[in-house]
Amino acid sequence: MKKFIAAVFALVSGLYLLFWGPMVGPLDPIPIIDEATALLVFVKAMAVLGIDLSRFVPFLGKKAKDPVKGQGPVVDV
Repeated sequence: MKKFIAAVFALVSGLYLLFWGPMVGPLDPIPIIDEATALLVFVKAMAVLGIDLSRFVPFLGKKAKDPVKGQGPVVDV
């Protein structure tokens, strides 16, 4: 069910990005949802579906990798 909802969000936001957003411009009926918000919804929905597109979007940032666990503290003598 989670993947179905993510697929619906990806489809709707993708169609908005391709057709509705650039076509309407300043006559946007929902001014809160702009192209950047639709892109964010599209990228996050695709991540739930297993396709990572966040590397192509610079404002999402990179996730910091966790340090290697299992190693103890380094003691300098």
